[in-house]
Amino acid sequence: SSGINAEYGNTYKELILLSGVVSLAVVSFGSIMYTIESLPQPACLNETATDLQNLQNNTTVEFSACEKTQFNSILISCWWAVITVTTVGYGDMIPLSTLGKCMGSFAVFCGLIIIALPATIIVTRFSEEYERSKMQNEINPCGSVAM
Repeated sequence: SSGINAEYGNTYKELILLSGVVSLAVVSFGSIMYTIESLPQPACLNETATDLQNLQNNTTVEFSACEKTQFNSILISCWWAVITVTTVGYGDMIPLSTLGKCMGSFAVFCGLIIIALPATIIVTRFSEEYERSKMQNEINPCGSVAM
């Protein structure tokens, strides 16, 4: 147990920083995407007006070709942001607007940068700590402090 703590000991700062940056990106991209996707789309406005006229004229209303957004709340949008920023990409939610698609592409690009750059630093630091721990165990295999 003390070996694991020694190996991870100096990487906690980097892991906490990475978690904080990813969380900030998720909340930011989730909020931005919710705002973008909750805006009414011009094609949807035209279809809604036509549907209302058809209802007033008692004519049959066809199913709308305009899709409803899946970004119904900031929390749901943050779920999308987690999947997008971490580049998992389930595909369960997709932006419908052009601006939303551009923001989604930007989120993936930022996710690659946010995770890839600190990950190399963390892996390097972990490797250094592991080697240092291994060297200490070779010098003193019993784990007792030499006086």
